[in-house]
Amino acid sequence: MRVQLKRRIYMGCVILTIIFAILILRLGWIQMVQVNRVMPGFQRTVREMSVLQRERGVMLDSGRGQITDRKGKSLTGSLQWGVVLFPHSGHRQVQSVMSTTNVRLKQLAAILHTDTTHLIKEWEQGDTPHFWTAGTHQPMVLDKDQLAKLQDFEGDGASVYPVMSRYDKSRTGRQWLGYLAEQPDVLSVRDQHTVEVKQPFALKSGAAGLERTLDPLLMGMGPTLLTRMVTGSGEIIPEYAPRVIAPRNSHYPLKVETTVDSDIQQGVEQIAEEAGMEEGAIVVLDTANADVRGMVSVPFYDPLHVDPSNSSWANRAVQSAVPGSIFKIVTAAAALESQAVSTKETFHCGGEWGKYGLSCWKEHGHGDLKLEQGFAESCNIVFAETARRLSMEQLERTADALGLARTIGWEKKDVAGMPVLRHFDHEDAGRIRTTTVSSKDEGARVQTAIGQRDTRVSPLQAANLIVTLIHDGHVHAPRLVQRIRYADGDVMLEMPPQHSPSGAGQISPATSHQLLRWMRKVVTDGTGKTLQHARWHVAGKSGTAQVEQKGRKRNHQWFIGYGPVEQPRYAVAVLVQNVTPGSDHQATELFRRVMDYLAESS
Repeated sequence: MRVQLKRRIYMGCVILTIIFAILILRLGWIQMVQVNRVMPGFQRTVREMSVLQRERGVMLDSGRGQITDRKGKSLTGSLQWGVVLFPHSGHRQVQSVMSTTNVRLKQLAAILHTDTTHLIKEWEQGDTPHFWTAGTHQPMVLDKDQLAKLQDFEGDGASVYPVMSRYDKSRTGRQWLGYLAEQPDVLSVRDQHTVEVKQPFALKSGAAGLERTLDPLLMGMGPTLLTRMVTGSGEIIPEYAPRVIAPRNSHYPLKVETTVDSDIQQGVEQIAEEAGMEEGAIVVLDTANADVRGMVSVPFYDPLHVDPSNSSWANRAVQSAVPGSIFKIVTAAAALESQAVSTKETFHCGGEWGKYGLSCWKEHGHGDLKLEQGFAESCNIVFAETARRLSMEQLERTADALGLARTIGWEKKDVAGMPVLRHFDHEDAGRIRTTTVSSKDEGARVQTAIGQRDTRVSPLQAANLIVTLIHDGHVHAPRLVQRIRYADGDVMLEMPPQHSPSGAGQISPATSHQLLRWMRKVVTDGTGKTLQHARWHVAGKSGTAQVEQKGRKRNHQWFIGYGPVEQPRYAVAVLVQNVTPGSDHQATELFRRVMDYLAESS
C-alpha cells in the first residue's frame, strides 16, 4: 500500500513538474519571441500593444487612402496644423495652470481668438489629449499668423501638431466623391483599428460616393496617434513626453487617381453657381473613352457636415429623371434602324394631334416637315406619328443598345478582394416603361417616344449616349477612376477603359452619323439656335419634360451635345430640374457656357 502511495505521489510530482516546465517555457516564449511579433488582426507587436494599453492618444491621421484628380492634384487630405490640449493631472497643478488670471493662458486664448473661460472649459473636457475645436466637431486649423505666434508656445499642456484634414471647409458639387460617417456596423469588423488605445477615438468609413464604393481599399492600415503615458487610474504621467506612433507599412495609405480634371470640375461648379442653378446636374465626358472630366450635382453639399435627411448629398448626375425630348434620339434611332420612316417622308404638324391630349410646343404647328426637320424643331406631332409605327419592344431594344435603362458606369467583379468594384455609388438604371404598361397601349408608346410618362434617364447616361453615337454605336462604360497606387508610387490596380455591350446589339454606324448630323441641324436651324454664337461649333438636342413637384406643375430642362463638331472632344449633358413652366431654357444657356469654358481652357 505504501509503495503504491509513493508511486502516486511520485507520478503527481512528475506531472506537476512537466506542467510548470511547459508554463515556464511558454512564458519565456512570450517574453523573448512572441513579444516582438505582430498580433493577429493588428498592425503592432505584443510589446507595442502592451505599451498602448497604458497610454491615452489623439488621432493625427486616420491612415485613410487619398483621392486625386487625373493630374495628381489632391482632392482629399491636406496637412494642416492644430493645437493639442493635454489635460492636467493633480489638483494643485490644475488650479495653478487653469486659472483665468494666468498670463500664458490669456496669451493662448488671444491667439486662438477665444476667451480663457471657453478655453478652460474645452481643455478640461475628458481625461485624454484632444485638438482645440472651438466647440465644433473638427480640429480648428491654424492660419499662418497663429502658427507663427505658437511656434514658441510650448509646455503648459498645449502644443502644435500636424493633423490630416480630409476635405476643404467649403460646399461643393463633387457628390461623386462622397463623405465619411461614423458607422458602428462597419467599424465592428475593424477592431484592430478601434481599440489600439483605451481612448475610443472615432474612425469614420465611407458613407457615399467613391468613399463608399472603394472603402475596403481606402480604409488603410490604422491611424497615426499622438499619445501620453498614464497611470493605472488614468492620470497622465508628466515625466513621459508625448510620442507619435504610426503603422509600419510603406505600401499604405493607397492613392486613388480619378479621371476628373479638377480645373474643369471647379470651372463647371462656378458656372452653375453664377447661373443661379438650384437643382440639377452637369456631366462632362471625354469623347475619346467616356472618362468623366467633370460631374456637378446641385444643390452643393458640405462633406464635413452631412445631414442624411437632406438630399443635397445625393449625386443627381447618376439619378434618373424624365428626359423629355432628348429621348427623341432613341425614337429616331429606332425608326431609322427599322426603316419604319423614310427620311424623305413628309409629316404635317398643325399644333394639335387630336389624341391623348398631345400637342406640339409650337402653338399653330410647324406645317409640313420631314423627320430630320421634326428632330431639329423637336416636333411632338412628327414623333407621335413615328411612334405609331414602332413597338414598345423596339424602343426598349434601341434604348438598351444605346446604353439606357441599365447601369452604365464602369464595374468589375472579383477584383481587389471585392465581389464587385463600382465607380458610381447609387447609380440609377433608369427605365423605358413600368411593368404594368402594356406593349399594346398606343398612348403609352407615344408618350414614351417623346420622353414622357414612365421614361427615366440619368445625366450620366445622357452624356454617354452622345459618346456612343460618336463611336459608331459602341457603348463605353464611363470611368471615374483610372488606377490605384501604393504609397510608394507602384501601381496596385489598373482600371482600363471598357465597353458596355448590349444583348440587343448596337445601332449601325450609318444611323449614328445621321443622328450626329441632325444634332448639328438643331443648332443651325432648330431649337438650339442660340448656340450659334458659341466659341466652338457645337451640336446637340434640347428637351423639356413636364413633371409635378408636390402637386405643382414644373419642367425639367435638358440639353445634351458635343463639341467641337469638326473633332469632338467633350460630350456634355445639362439637366435643370423643377423649373417654372414658361421660363427661359436655362439648360441650353448652361450648355453654351460650359462649352465656351472648355474651348477657352483647351
